[in-house]
Amino acid sequence: MIVFDSSFLIALLNKRDSYYHSALRFLDDMATFDYGSRVTIDYVLDEVLTLIWSSTLDKNLVKQAYDLICATPEFLRCYRVEVEILQQAWDTWLKIASPNRPLSFTDACILAFAKREENENNTMVYIATFDNDFRGIAATVP
Repeated sequence: MIVFDSSFLIALLNKRDSYYHSALRFLDDMATFDYGSRVTIDYVLDEVLTLIWSSTLDKNLVKQAYDLICATPEFLRCYRVEVEILQQAWDTWLKIASPNRPLSFTDACILAFAKREENENNTMVYIATFDNDFRGIAATVP
């Protein structure tokens, strides 16, 4: 399984993003290496839509982002963060976040979601991200 972080999705959607070409190359790589299902969470949806809107004011790009995340289940499935995940995320955030590691609560939700999926499905979960926030605490790609 691969969980898409907002930095990856924003890079994929915004041709002006410095990671745009890296995101496209990684999509090509995904065709040769089976990461399993591609998912994200509703907190990432919120982050992506908010960041794209605030940085571009381009409603069409926001709509493309929404459609990619919510209306193309053959590419990506979006899951709702449940109360159980929220509590685990809060505990994770309290443990990890610091001035030296400014982990966002959304990132803590991704970590909690990934951990639950690993435990319930006995599978490796990767996080597709261009942020350094996950380095050393989760398996990341690209």
